[in-house]
Amino acid sequence: MRQPMAAAALAALAAAAGPGALAAQDEAANVHDGDTVRITSFGYLRAGAGWRGGGDAQRCFQLPGARSKYRLGNECETYVEPGVDLSFGPRDGPRLGLHLRGALTATELNDFDDVDTVAAETWISLEGFAGGAFSGAEIWAGQRFYKRHDVHINDFYFWDGTGLGLGLADVDLGWSSMSVAYFTGSAFDLETSLDDTPYDRVDLRFADIAAGGGDGALTVGMDLRLPDADGLPNDGGAMVTALWTRSARNGAEIMLAGQAGFGAGTSLSYVSNAEAEDGDRALRAVGSYTWNASDAFSIMATGVAEWQSDDRNWYSVGMRPVWGLGRDLYLAVEAGIDHVVPEAGGDRTLGKLTAALEWKPGPDFLDRPAVRLYATTAAWNPDAERAGIAPAHDGRDGVNVGVQVEHWW
Repeated sequence: MRQPMAAAALAALAAAAGPGALAAQDEAANVHDGDTVRITSFGYLRAGAGWRGGGDAQRCFQLPGARSKYRLGNECETYVEPGVDLSFGPRDGPRLGLHLRGALTATELNDFDDVDTVAAETWISLEGFAGGAFSGAEIWAGQRFYKRHDVHINDFYFWDGTGLGLGLADVDLGWSSMSVAYFTGSAFDLETSLDDTPYDRVDLRFADIAAGGGDGALTVGMDLRLPDADGLPNDGGAMVTALWTRSARNGAEIMLAGQAGFGAGTSLSYVSNAEAEDGDRALRAVGSYTWNASDAFSIMATGVAEWQSDDRNWYSVGMRPVWGLGRDLYLAVEAGIDHVVPEAGGDRTLGKLTAALEWKPGPDFLDRPAVRLYATTAAWNPDAERAGIAPAHDGRDGVNVGVQVEHWW
């Protein structure tokens, strides 16, 4: 049968993204797979263009004081994150690894002329160096994205140990998997991490602890902040996290996390809070629900509540259901609300709604590549307007329309 015009148009846009974007999600990305040398490419890409009411370039919506935004039809940059892993050594013996990842960001604000490139990951590893509890363990050193946990629909990395350091990961203790790391720099990229940072960090985690029956698993961790500069208002701090995951009876994936921060750890991030007092406290709860119900329906939903003793509180709830229309076409609708209670001034609220027609090669929520035609509308209250939420949009609401391709490999 003849392919519908919309499906043909979206398929053509996917082809324009390059041959890698058309690869099936489950295909191996190995460049070379030899007995003693293995090279694997990986990466992430999102790119597109959009326009706001009146025809000018789109401007996206994020509430001041919120750590993230709901991303469908609300990403105004081109972002590319290519990487390569090289492994040297026999498969059943000691293996030396080199891991490289770059990041490129270009924004529509200056017609994509403002391009920022960084070395996001540069680290080495040694695996297979011992048996027993260390048979699956890894010794590593360098700048890396370290054991990150996120919620996809608002791109919120709520537990992220990224930085420059060294460590021992994934030691099998029987009842759990233990990892410990020491970081001398804490930043997204190598250059920034090499600059003097006011704190060192010690990250200790125990993962894969059986909890809650079935395949329920608990991960607990502590991240200590050690002062490495003079004149700081605190003596360091800490952040503790407990994360639980389990598959529901219907096959859905459930995630719940609780976090607490003290002193410099009230940032609840790999970047410490250098302005915090020793008595400052922070709490955060995060949950997500992902269900691939059938070939015709999938959904992800999330909620966040964060309290800061000396700063703003932030609450967020959102969801993205996706319906199959046939012939690899899908309708995705994302709704999200963010609410911020600042330390001074009135409460801020932002509501955002997006509808997108998607082409992608599979029905699961995270199947990629995806090519989208979207329309986004958002509205906010007067205090959000006074905080400078979206000065490019007139009044207290705005509309963006556009096209985007997203892929990981």
